[in-house]
Amino acid sequence: MPIKWYGNGDKEDPTYKHFSRIVNFVIHCMIFTAVISGTWLFKEIKYELAFFNNFAILWSVGLGTHLIFVFIKKPKDLEKQSS
Repeated sequence: MPIKWYGNGDKEDPTYKHFSRIVNFVIHCMIFTAVISGTWLFKEIKYELAFFNNFAILWSVGLGTHLIFVFIKKPKDLEKQSS
């Protein structure tokens, strides 16, 4: 089920902040996927990029860190609502 937010968001509301962090993480994932796949394709077709593996691994670690941050910052009252 997609995330829907009706009305104006209150930036002080913990639930709104949590959904904002989720959306930011999804955007981070989309940018990661586009850049890594495009760079890999460029590497396979034309040039040998020596830095590609380190670049992909470092960005993957950053993406994982971002995911952990989203889980840690989940509001406590949201956990009660979901069960």
